[in-house]
Order: sequence, then structure tokens, then C-alpha cells
Amino acid sequence: MAYTSKQTGFWASKKRQERIISLILFIIAWLGACIFVVPLVWMISTSLKTPTDIFTIPPKWIPISKIIVNYDTKLIAKGSGIAKISKGEEGARIVDIIKEGKIVSSVVVPIVGELYVKNKDVIKTGDLVAQIPSSGTAKIIKNPDGTSIIKILSKSGYTINEYNLPRGTKFYIKDGDTVRVGQHIATIMPQWHNYVEAWAPKALNETFNTYLLNTIIITASAIIGVLLSSTFVAYGFARFRFPLRDLLFLLMISTMMIPVQVTMIPTFILFKYLGWIDSFKPLIIPTFFGGGAFNIFLIRQFFMTIPYELDDAAKIDGCNYFQILYIILLPLVKPALITVAIFGFVYNWNDFLNPLIYLNSSSKYTLALGLQTFTTMYGSYYHLMMAASTIVLLPVLIIFFLGQRYFIEGVATSGLKG
Repeated sequence: MAYTSKQTGFWASKKRQERIISLILFIIAWLGACIFVVPLVWMISTSLKTPTDIFTIPPKWIPISKIIVNYDTKLIAKGSGIAKISKGEEGARIVDIIKEGKIVSSVVVPIVGELYVKNKDVIKTGDLVAQIPSSGTAKIIKNPDGTSIIKILSKSGYTINEYNLPRGTKFYIKDGDTVRVGQHIATIMPQWHNYVEAWAPKALNETFNTYLLNTIIITASAIIGVLLSSTFVAYGFARFRFPLRDLLFLLMISTMMIPVQVTMIPTFILFKYLGWIDSFKPLIIPTFFGGGAFNIFLIRQFFMTIPYELDDAAKIDGCNYFQILYIILLPLVKPALITVAIFGFVYNWNDFLNPLIYLNSSSKYTLALGLQTFTTMYGSYYHLMMAASTIVLLPVLIIFFLGQRYFIEGVATSGLKG
């Protein structure tokens, strides 16, 4: 009798093994999703920050900043030597520490500071040179543009420190309150007005309203053209038998291997000859002639999964070919149609190359071109660039999440149900 070893212990249960493997795969999938979503979260977070909070170390993920009274109350000497006091700007005093005829270090004492040294005093490293009051009276100044300034004043009315605050700041003190070093006086909230400023930039001739309208016109028209043309072509390849059908289908599929750069110049020359340059025609009309090889292939594969008996039954009931397509087949290939619509929306919404080639007037720019122009003019305003990018990206995210169920079914090319 042969001896067979049996696994004992924790791994003896096959059900337990499957659960653990499923848990591991689930964790890996979530980690991968988190890695891919990090840039999106950072973009949204940056779009709600003030310019001073963008490059803070460590980075701030939550666009909320606490304003705490913080300044050095004790000015310490950073060298040894003889003190030489001179006058600076706005009543400040400059204490130079001189050793062997050279200035070792300098300490700038504002007018509110109390000096603890005199001219020609001997100073050592670490000696107290001056002291700044650790408390003062708050004065809040609100500007017409919505920004604010908090000044901390000494008893004699001099400014100890001041904070320039953006719009939407939440204050925890009132005008005339006494504040001290280390006190939390305000909180800078997320800067939602960045989106308003980015949507209507002052440096551009057009606002994003114009770019949005142009993009909607091009995208909606292109989706209609792609759905109509690719559906009819796919219907012909899937349900009709004619000479050289398979060869023509193979030829059409092979066009997917032709790089766009190969046909770019001939296509431009053709559209220029037709007088379509600087118009929406090159971006819309070609979609009504074929709809793209991939879209035709996807819809045709769905048509192929539907039994021909449905067509025969419809013909017996008196339906013509258009009625068979509209009444019988289209409802069954809805996932494929939605998938093609999503692909068409994302492509045309984000398309940068074709509008760049064919559109010259800024009043006809799409969102992609407008965003590029915005980046050129506001290259150093990262919070505004992130806000504009978020606005452009948001519709794509919404459309994808609303149609993800059909999108997954369409990519999987599922067959007839029921």
C-alpha cells in the first residue's frame, strides 16, 4: 500500500487557501489603484493651495494651513568680536560683529526690539544681542479683493510681525486682541477661488467658456458621426455576405497599423485644398466616414455573437434590414455602442494634435489647446495650472464612472444574454 502524505495544519483547508489568495490579490489590486490615483489626488490638492504652500517640505496633502504666531524673540550673536551699531531702514538697527577688521556676522534689530549691547562692546557667540516682544496687539486689515493682513503691533504702535492671508481665511482672533508667540490665530481654508481665477484668466483673450463650448460641439458631433458610421459598416461586415468581404475586413483592420504621422501631411493638404483649415470641419466630418477601424471591429464582434435566427424571424415578421438593425440588433449591442462612445468622448475631449494642426484662431480653440495656452502664460502659477487641469479632466472622470459597467462589458465583448 503506497504512502500518501496529507497536508495538515492551517493550510489543510482548500477553502481557507482560496480566501487567503483572494485577499492577497485584493490587497495588490488596491495598492496598484492607490499608486495610480496619487497624481490625481496631488493635482486636486495643489489646485486648492496658496502659492506658498505648494513647495513646502514635507509636502502637504490636505490644503489647510494653520497660521501660528512664530518669530524669534531673542536675537543671538553668531560670532565673537566687537559690536558696531549702525542705523538701517525704517528705524532698524544693524549690529555688526567685527573681528580683526572684518565683519564676522550681522544682526538686524527691528525698531520694536530692545538692544542689550552698546557700541564697542565685546560680544561672544551665543550672547543675547536684542529681544523682540513676545506679545502684541492684533490689527486685522481686510482688502477689497478679499485678502487680509494681520499685523501684530507693539505698545508704541510699531509692527512686530505681519501675515498676508488669502481669501477664505478663518480667523480665531478679533481686531485689538492680544496675541502671543505660539498662538493659533487663523486657518487658511481650501482656495476654491483658484478655479474661478483659472476659468477666466486675465492674460488670455478668451475664457474657458469659449474653449468648453468649442470642445462640446466637436466632441458631440464626432461621437454621433463615429456611432452612425461605425455601426453601419460593422453591420454590413457582420450580417451581409458579399464578394471579398473577409479580405476587405482584413484590409480595414490592417489600417490600425499605419501610424498617424504617415497620413498627417496628405490629410492636411487635402483639407487645405477643400478650404477647411481654421474650422471644425476636419475634426468632425471625417468621423461620418467609417468611424475608425477599432470601433468597427468592436461592434462587428458583438454583431457576430448574435444568432442569425433573430434576423430570419424579423424578416418573416416583415422587417427590412434597417428595422432589423434598429429594433433587434442595436439594443443587444448597447455595451459596445457605449464603449465606442466613451472612447470617442475621451479621444476628442483630450485631442491636442488635430486641433493644433487645423485651428488657428484662439476663438476656435478646444480645451486642450486652451490649457496649453494657459500653461504658457501661467507657467509659474502651479495652483492655477492644477485648477485648470482638474476642470478639463473632471468631465472625463464623470463619464467614465457613469459608463464603467457598460465599458467593462464592451471590452469583454460579451455575447447574447437571456
